[in-house]
Amino acid sequence: MSTFELSDLSVKELLVLEQEVADAIIERKAQEHADIKEKLAALAEKNGFAIDELFGKVRKNGSGSRSKVAPKYHNPADVSETWTGRGRMPLWMKALTDKGAKREKFLIK
Repeated sequence: MSTFELSDLSVKELLVLEQEVADAIIERKAQEHADIKEKLAALAEKNGFAIDELFGKVRKNGSGSRSKVAPKYHNPADVSETWTGRGRMPLWMKALTDKGAKREKFLIK
């Protein structure tokens, strides 16, 4: 590893160095995690287990199958437009509630 005096570097050089260090930390953490996963999988296999059997299926980045949520509200002008009540309010619901309508009026019964 090379050594150098930080006080000899310009601000621009320090910022480049800072980004390089941050990138190196991210890469190192990712490699360490991959190494640990590999060791755990090998240990599980050596003892007759599948890694999924021990820890369940692991979803990456929040992806994977999630159960669908049934719609809770519908647009009275077009019943094919529905909303579960989760996430961002649809434009039709926002327009109606801005006019003073209560959400309960649009509940699917």
